[in-house]
Amino acid sequence: MMYPIIAIAIVAATVVIYFLFRKLYLRYPYPILLPVVTSTVFILLILLLFNISYEDYLIGGEWLSRLMGPAIVALAFPLYKQRVLVLRYSVMIGGAVSIGVFLGFSTVYGLALLFRFNETLVATVLPKSITAPVAVEISAALHGLPPLTATFVLVAGFSGILIGPWVMQKAGIRSLYGKSIALGGASHAMGISKAAEYGNIPLSMSSIAMTLSAIVASLLIPIFIWIF
Repeated sequence: MMYPIIAIAIVAATVVIYFLFRKLYLRYPYPILLPVVTSTVFILLILLLFNISYEDYLIGGEWLSRLMGPAIVALAFPLYKQRVLVLRYSVMIGGAVSIGVFLGFSTVYGLALLFRFNETLVATVLPKSITAPVAVEISAALHGLPPLTATFVLVAGFSGILIGPWVMQKAGIRSLYGKSIALGGASHAMGISKAAEYGNIPLSMSSIAMTLSAIVASLLIPIFIWIF
């Protein structure tokens, strides 16, 4: 009887915390105050302060995790609304995503060789820039460590939305389309949440970049590991 009550309480608390920090971000739109970052840190502090284990939090947190799939599928709606524009720039999007994916895992592979990672760790870190459900499956298929892969995915997402806009500004990238494709391709769902601030069209660009990145990575990473 207590199990569903605890689960509902955890879900409600998580949602309330997120929307409170979202309200803070809308008032003070600094990158460090992005709600996906601040709410995660705040919940982590609460768990540590009250000595609540992650397993206990997952009683309700797992319900939210299961919504990740439907949320990603729901991105098809803005994509459909902007389908004419997306088709017009399909070559640009496809080329940017393919180059981004290749550079992403080739640089990671180079660093892995530099620090002498074994094959298991290489398979674990390579999918870090694609959406979590796909990254975990690729890691498992390549005999990596899926839980650790999920951690690298989170790090890539957080670092991308915190540092990415600043890097693109310094690099002189002003195109909203270019920024959105970069955010979706490198920082997956978190990048999409950032791109959504730019409008519906950038949201569509970012969502298709994330989807294409997952597809391209699924095809190229096994071949890359087989060759090298």
